[in-house]
Amino acid sequence: MKSIKIMSLLTSSVLAVTLLNGCGGAKSASDSASAEKTEKITLMTMDTTFDEGFQKYIEKAEKATGIKIETIACPTNTDDRQAKITTILSSKDTSVDVITINDEMISAFKNTNFLEPIQDTVMTKDVVSQFPQQYIKDLIQVGDNIYSVPMYMEILGFWVDQSKVKELGLDGINTKEDFEKYVKAYSKDGKYGYGGAWEKTYVFNEIGTFVNLFGGDYYDWTNPKTMEAVKFMYDMVKNGETPLAQLADQYDPMMQKFFDDDYASIFMYTGAMKNFVDSGRYGEDGISLAPMPTFENNSAYIACWNYVLNSASENKEAAIKFLNYAASPEGEKDYYEMTSRLPARSDVINDPSFQIEGLDVIKGYLENTVLRGRPMAPQAMEFISSMGSLFQRYVSDEIPLDEFCEKAQVEVDKYTKE
Repeated sequence: MKSIKIMSLLTSSVLAVTLLNGCGGAKSASDSASAEKTEKITLMTMDTTFDEGFQKYIEKAEKATGIKIETIACPTNTDDRQAKITTILSSKDTSVDVITINDEMISAFKNTNFLEPIQDTVMTKDVVSQFPQQYIKDLIQVGDNIYSVPMYMEILGFWVDQSKVKELGLDGINTKEDFEKYVKAYSKDGKYGYGGAWEKTYVFNEIGTFVNLFGGDYYDWTNPKTMEAVKFMYDMVKNGETPLAQLADQYDPMMQKFFDDDYASIFMYTGAMKNFVDSGRYGEDGISLAPMPTFENNSAYIACWNYVLNSASENKEAAIKFLNYAASPEGEKDYYEMTSRLPARSDVINDPSFQIEGLDVIKGYLENTVLRGRPMAPQAMEFISSMGSLFQRYVSDEIPLDEFCEKAQVEVDKYTKE
């Protein structure tokens, strides 16, 4: 009897365990399968420096997409960053799915097979319609293929001293004639009506800005409008309206001279807004962002950082979910909350709830100014530096205009037609 009782208990126990396993075990298997199917991506980004804000952004992205996002910090040094990302993409490294890159890098990568086209999955026509159209055509599109999601943009805008504008009886610097009158009026006593950052790797932004304003083409130095633009810059030097000493200046000294009232106007990115606000001279009757004047054209450069999808990624479906979030109004708003950087989507900027310093003027740029990508080449920094060096020789009277334009065209052909 004892033996039978023990066997009965064992049988009952086994049956109970079996029944429990039959219920709980099936659930556990389902959970395991679900866990195995949890989608995840690895994101290489510059934004880890935002610390707590970055973590909140990632948490919002994970909640919105249902995927797990692991992050790797990009090298902060420009050369190291470019070398690292180039190695990852060119070696078909599958350890990173989505990468943040700037305009210079996308110019280098968009004509390779390193990046996955996303016009059918992310940057569809309705989405693209909310981003700067000319920028997309200039920099992130090849044929029908679009290769990135702009995370934010910075507008290379025109900054003036509003008290000086009013002093001249102008309602703004709206035309080439207004610009010339303003610059001439405030070029005296060691001060200049216009100042720039003409160091060889910076001046291309301003060369390009004037080329755009005159209706020229940075890639065509036989175009009379292109030639007229650089002649205009040269003449400002000769007329004492801008200093030759700025050939050594990058953005920091240029801005400081503007804050110190040594310059009456400059071109500078909206990303530096906080510097202007903190200068003590910012405001309606002080220095502020102004509409871009119209010469022949009204256009301005924008600079963006972009998310791109590694073509070697083994997690493309999950990566596309993240990119769709990043390209959405929600994603752009969340990114702005982390960084305070200007969203690239116009509908986000025009949302009544969106607030940023200089908003009305920024909206004016969206409505009235063609926002272009900067002129780039696959070897962007070499191209930029080469053109800058030539321009410095020209304004220093080492070479005449015709020779500068001839040599500039040689450099354009060398770097863009390889």
